[in-house]
Amino acid sequence: MKPVELRAKDLRQFAILPIRAIKDPRIKGQTLRVLAAYCSYCDFMGRTFVSQLRIAQDVGMTRSGVSNHVRILRDLGYMVYANPLWRGQRSTSNRVVYDVNVKLEQTIRSRLSSKQQMQVAEAEHTAIEQHKLEKAGANSEDVRRLSMLYEDFELLVKNFFTSSIAQGYWISYKDQGKAAISLSAQAVGLLKIDRERGK
Repeated sequence: MKPVELRAKDLRQFAILPIRAIKDPRIKGQTLRVLAAYCSYCDFMGRTFVSQLRIAQDVGMTRSGVSNHVRILRDLGYMVYANPLWRGQRSTSNRVVYDVNVKLEQTIRSRLSSKQQMQVAEAEHTAIEQHKLEKAGANSEDVRRLSMLYEDFELLVKNFFTSSIAQGYWISYKDQGKAAISLSAQAVGLLKIDRERGK
């Protein structure tokens, strides 16, 4: 019997669209819906790694239909290819263009608040680590378990800083975030999967 596939609950509640898209008479209803769906998956930099198949499911059309609307959005300057997170990345990264005057992702990153920069860095690091695990041959259960351990360790680090601050020590919010990411990554990176123990 095939195990039941669990699907994460969709927690998205809104999408931030470029205001110029709403005013642009060249963008028709279905194309605007596809843009809105992509925007609902964007990070603070406007990047999204969602597949066209997932967008097709969200808006109720075929993947080829989504592909046609994406081509229109690229032609009109509302979407561009985003820089890959790692060398040889196969999945397509897209970036929604919110400000036509800003071309470089580094410029967009520099305009984010410290907190937003930390959240983007954390998400990038998690994606890169997951890619490394998958490349190393770790199965999806291993990846899930290591991801949970990473989150547990990160919480421990954050609790440590909260307790330290309560005892009169000081550390900036930005440094707390950096330390939580780097220490969690180091801790999880030291772990090796014991295949014999799992039997």
